[in-house]
Parts: sequence; structure tokens; C-alpha cells
Amino acid sequence: MKSLFGDLIDRAGGEKNTDYLTGLTNRRGLHEIWDGLPEGARVHCLYMDVDNFKLVNDVYGHAKGDELLLFVSDLLQDAFPGQLVVRLGGDEFVVLCDAAAFAEEPEEEFALLQHRLKEDFDESLREVLSFSIGFVAGCRVSENLSVILDQGDEAMYFVKKNGKGSYVNYEVIREQLAEQKAMKDRALTAFREEEFELRFQPMIYLQNSDVYAVKAVLYWHFPGKEILEEETFIPVLEQYGVITRLDKMIFEQICRWKQKWQDTVFKELQIYVRLSARTILQADGLDHIRKCLETYQVRPEEIKLCIEEESFLGRGEKIVCAVEVLSEMGFEIAIENFGSASSFKVLQQVPASILKLDPRLLKSDKGNDRRPLLLFRNLIGLGRDLQFMIVAQGIENTVQAGALANYGAQLGLGDFYGKPQPPARFFEMYNDRYFFVSNRIPTVYSFDHHLKDAEGKNEGEIRGEGITYDTGVVAGQMALSFPGGKVGENIVVLPKSVMYSESYTICLWVNTAEMQAWTSVFYVTYLDGFISLVPSDAICSCVFRMKDDREVNEWFDIFGRHAVPGEWSYMCVSCDVITGLVRLYFNGMLIGSKDRAPNLKVPERVVIGGDEYQKSFHGKIAGLEIYHCVLPEADIARKFKAFQSDPTFLGTKGKK
Repeated sequence: MKSLFGDLIDRAGGEKNTDYLTGLTNRRGLHEIWDGLPEGARVHCLYMDVDNFKLVNDVYGHAKGDELLLFVSDLLQDAFPGQLVVRLGGDEFVVLCDAAAFAEEPEEEFALLQHRLKEDFDESLREVLSFSIGFVAGCRVSENLSVILDQGDEAMYFVKKNGKGSYVNYEVIREQLAEQKAMKDRALTAFREEEFELRFQPMIYLQNSDVYAVKAVLYWHFPGKEILEEETFIPVLEQYGVITRLDKMIFEQICRWKQKWQDTVFKELQIYVRLSARTILQADGLDHIRKCLETYQVRPEEIKLCIEEESFLGRGEKIVCAVEVLSEMGFEIAIENFGSASSFKVLQQVPASILKLDPRLLKSDKGNDRRPLLLFRNLIGLGRDLQFMIVAQGIENTVQAGALANYGAQLGLGDFYGKPQPPARFFEMYNDRYFFVSNRIPTVYSFDHHLKDAEGKNEGEIRGEGITYDTGVVAGQMALSFPGGKVGENIVVLPKSVMYSESYTICLWVNTAEMQAWTSVFYVTYLDGFISLVPSDAICSCVFRMKDDREVNEWFDIFGRHAVPGEWSYMCVSCDVITGLVRLYFNGMLIGSKDRAPNLKVPERVVIGGDEYQKSFHGKIAGLEIYHCVLPEADIARKFKAFQSDPTFLGTKGKK
């Protein structure tokens, strides 16, 4: 059968109509051949590009990219012999097929293309490369070629935004694309700020279910339609370059609410807001951000800027430099939907401190499939090892929430915890559950003939015998008296929930009955290590020790003056998980500090009066307070002086 294109391709040859690299027909040649096709002829149009081509160029170099383009050129000519194969530019190709010679949807050819690209080019790139293909079937030659190409381009882009590595027939999505065009047209010609509604969704601290921060969520009251969610319209506005205007609007609205809440419990509320790469790459975008901060007197530390992981791929140093500018301004950067593009190069290059995991990774079509949770577990472990704050998105049930908390994710987000609410309604619902108010209330144990904390929520349990109640360091204060014993004997176990915050301050009075080497008075085991507060190493020091099972150099120790047997000593330790700074206090004085503390995750067991390695503690413990935040040095000094000023105080009257 004679080819529809054969003679026309030969006649249209020549330097002007030929792609310099592949030898294929170029865009100019395509239009010349189209004009010469016989009337009544019908063709199928395949509009395709190579997924992650820019990544290949960036990582392996342009020579590898050129090699890939030549491979694709040969592959398309082999898969569609006698048809018109065109390189439009970059990694975009078009194939025009004679409709009389090919099926309405050549699925076998599509599948073969994907298979050969993955298997025959480069084994190391097998998981990276694929085709996104837009298919326009049965086009009449009398139609406008530019319109057909636009339809193929729109279909191809639809595939790329919905997972890549597949194809779609333009007719199947024509109605959906028409809706997207309506969004684009309204955004371009009749943008109305009042049509967009800002809502806040709670971001939950997984260890205690308090509200830690909020996610800004946008809705569009589109005229003549139901309310549109941001997942529907933001990709469209991004595609057509209208997103910057929307970014500016929502950022200013957030700053207004920050100003309104200045005199409330939400005055330091952290708000996570999505920001387009387009916006931060434009000078006026950064200028607008600066102006809003100044106008509404908002600190950049209170707004977390969320940038899609895919935005960092293919933009090179420009996007990294823009993020560095934002970081220098004081913003923390969150990588949005981490795991969607899976480039570890992003973690290495981008100055981000937060990973928001892609919620699609939690979903599975198989009822009992554990792989999504196992994938999350490994991503969380990677992020925690690199000192990222981890946000698990898309949580739908208690099983997911519990598992993700145990894997070490700090924050959770999803309808399971609460749907987005208008700001005023959000305040009504959640102001009494704000983490940064509740975490300043310590868990306090009086040991007044019971092992309950002051709120009655966390009751300890005696393991062993001989533990009694005794007098403390001031009149009216009670203490626990421990008899000592073998390893693990005669101790008190507290609920692990008392250590729900990763940043903490622990304060307690200790009166040792004898010199014991390395015996703990407060001990916590974690998923990947432990912490231990030790009154004496039997030489001349008290010690706060952290052990990280993941490291070869696993010990992290701070030493200070030791607790003298028979005397009351006030020991405190604080750990800031954000800065990695740990401080050890003795009788109200800072006696040691150290940075780069290990980021231990998920407490498993809390013990007072012993540990898993040494003989149990012999002596008294009183006034145990566990703060779920870092107390300033001045506060710890004031606490000690308050005890000293009590006439019945039994501790040291001096500073040491």
C-alpha cells in the first residue's frame, strides 16, 4: 500500500524543513506537508514528549540527552513505518498516521513504545523514562493543523499532570478541557478576588493530636458552577501562567489573618501556604511578599512556604537561588508532595527544612496492601535522618494515623483530623487545642502518695518492691524513695505519652543515698536509641547521655558536677530538636551544652529510678516536671531560686 506521506516527505526535504539533530521533518516541514495532503484524507495525530527528559539532561549531561533524542527518533520511525514523524523541538515529537492504515486507537503501538523506551535505551534510566502521549483521532486534512496540534498538546499535558507514562484520546477529555479553558478565560479576563475563599485545615501533632499548624486551602466560587477545590483549578492556572496573581492574593489574605490574631492564642500560629515556582522566580513576586510582611507586621517564621517537588526539576540553579533568598528572609521552605518526582538531588540542593509527603503514596487499590505504609516508613526515616520536619498528608483513618506516628512523622494532615474551615470558624473550633499553648503546661508529678500527674492523665506504675513515699526538698513536697536493686528492679514506669514532644525540658530534685556509677534517675528508650539523666559517673560528674543506634559514633554526652550523696540537687536538661542544642543544668546553673544532638524519634518506654544497663537507683526523687518545650535558662534559674527562698528548703543555700 502506497504511503500517504512518502512523496510529500521527499519533496519537503531540505535544510529548512529538517531537524538538525535527528534528521526528522521539523515544524516548518510539517506545515508544508500538511498543505500538500490530498483532500478527503484522514490522519491520526500523536503528540508526545519524553517524561523526565530535563532530568536526564541535568543529571547525565546534554550528550546523553542528544543520544536519547536520536533513540526516540529511530524508535518512532520503526514503530510507524511510512508515516510522518516530526520533531517539533526539545523533547516534543508528533507522528501523523494514515487513518486508513491504523486503528482508531493504536494501543499496541503505544504499549510497544513505552516498553522499548524503558528496555532498549539505558537500563539505569528504566524507572525514569516514559512517553506522555496525546492522541487526536480521525482528523480531516481540511481542518486547521494548528488546532489539531493544540488539541494533541492539551491531551499530552493532561497525561503529564495525571501521572505521566500513558496516553489519552482528546475526545475522552474534550469536555473536561473545555471546563479548564473556561477557568483560564475567566482568570485571564475577569479575575475577581471575592470569588476565591480561603479556609484553614488543621495540621496535627501526631503524638498528642493537638493543632500544631494550619494548611491554607483555597476554594473558587465559580459563576454557574459548584464550588471548585484547589486541586481542580490550580494546575490549570499554573499551566496558563495566571497562578502568580492568585499566589499574591492568598499570601496577603494570610498576612491579614495573622494581623487579626495578634492578640489571641493564635498570634504565633504557623500557616503553610502553597507558592508557585513562577511567583518566586519573578522579582515582583518577592517584592510583594516583602511588602505584605512589612504592611501587616508578620514575621516570616510564622509562614511556611510550600513549593511542589516537581518545580525543582529542570529549573536548575534559578529556583534554588530563589529559595535561598526566601530562606535568608527568614522563611522555612517545605517541599510539597515529596515522593511525586522522587529526585534525591532536590534534598541535597534545596535549602528546605520540611517535607510534606505526597498523599497519593498512601492510597492503594488493594485492600490489604501494606506497601503504601512501608513506603511512607522509609521516606519518613530518610527525612528524619536528614533533620527534616515530616508532614504526612492524606490521613484517612486511625490505622494510618497510628502507624505514621510510630514511624516518626511529626505532623499529620487529612480529613480524618478535620476539613478546611473559614478562618473565624477555625478559631472557634481549635483555639483550645493549640499545641503551643498546651505544650507550655508541664506534666507534673507530686508523688503525694500516688503516681498520677497533676491532671490525672498519666499514671505511673511501680515495677518491683520497696519503693515508698517520703519528704521532699521543702515542706509539703513529697518524694519517691527508691531502695535500689539489680538491673530493671524496683523502678517506676511512666506512660510514654509524657514525652510526646520532641523538644523538651526535664526538671527534678535528686538525693542520692550512695555513689552509683552511671545509674539513671530518668531514662527514655526510643525507636532508635535512648536518653539518660545520670547523677554521677562515680568520678566527679553528672551526665546527660543520648545514644543513637543509627550512628557509628553513637554516644552524645554532656558532663557537669556530680550530685553529692545525702544532698538534694536540682537537675534539669533541655533539648531543642529544631536547633539540635542540648543544655544541662545543675542547681539552676547552666553547666554544659552541646549541639548536633541526635534526632531520636518515637518514645517507647519512660522509666524513673533505673534503666536497662545499670543497677537501679538508690535515693529519692522529687518535683518531677516534664515540659513539652524548651525552657529558657532564666526560667530554670528562677525555679531553683524559688525553692531556695522557701524557709523550709533542705538543699544548698549557695549557687552550687
